[in-house]
Amino acid sequence: MSVSEIEALLKSKEDYKIALRLFSILSIAKGESSRKAQELLLLSHNQICIWVKRFNEFGLEGLNDRPKTGRKPKITNDQLDWLKNLILNESPTKYGFNTETWTAPLLVKVVEKHCNIVYSDDMIYVLLKKKMGLTHKKGKGFYAEEKPELREKFVEDLKKTL
Repeated sequence: MSVSEIEALLKSKEDYKIALRLFSILSIAKGESSRKAQELLLLSHNQICIWVKRFNEFGLEGLNDRPKTGRKPKITNDQLDWLKNLILNESPTKYGFNTETWTAPLLVKVVEKHCNIVYSDDMIYVLLKKKMGLTHKKGKGFYAEEKPELREKFVEDLKKTL
């Protein structure tokens, strides 16, 4: 494991975060300057001041992360479930597209039509990964000419269309 991976793992653990915050407060209580604590703990001066203030106001509870707030999502959980089912179990041809593979631009159109929500291609990728646990995979090209038996079928099918 690399140093950055270990640091990320430590920072993801709630107990580590609180211990680090307590250690910064302990350093200040022992007379260290916040600048010295900043260098030692690799936290910003501003962060240390915030934790000291919150500890003084709220005690140990003040060191917990506050609930994250933000804008309400445009898409509901039911719509996300519908979209995930669509991606995993249905073909774009069923929705009038001339392809067998879902792409972000196609999903943008389907979501806009069926959910009345306008998203960018980038946001569709975010929804796929973070909200649905899906990953973007690039399709591998298939060429009928690669294998002799498929080549013959390809030629026959091509002749029928001409």
